[in-house]
Amino acid sequence: MDLIIDYAKVPKREWKWNENEIGFEGVNSFDSCLKWFTFRHGHNGNTVTIQQTFDDFIRDGPLKESIPADMMLELYDDIMSAVDTGGGTMY
Repeated sequence: MDLIIDYAKVPKREWKWNENEIGFEGVNSFDSCLKWFTFRHGHNGNTVTIQQTFDDFIRDGPLKESIPADMMLELYDDIMSAVDTGGGTMY
C-alpha cells in the first residue's frame, strides 16, 4: 500500500550534526522534499546538497547514514504526521 503524503503538512525544519571547526552535516524539509547537505567553513568552503523525496525517505531510509538516530526518528515522525489516512470510518 502506497502512502499518500500531504507535502504541505510536513513541518519545515532543519537538523544539523557532526558540527566542528571544519563544518557540519544536515538535512532540512523546507522545500517539499528533504535536502541533505554537507557544509564546509572557510572562504573556499562549499555546500554539497542532495535532494530526496519524502516518499523515498520512508521507503529507503536516509541518504546520509551519519544522521543520529534521534534526529532520524524526529524526521520520520514529521513526515508520517502528514500522511493522509483517508479519513474513512469503519463500521
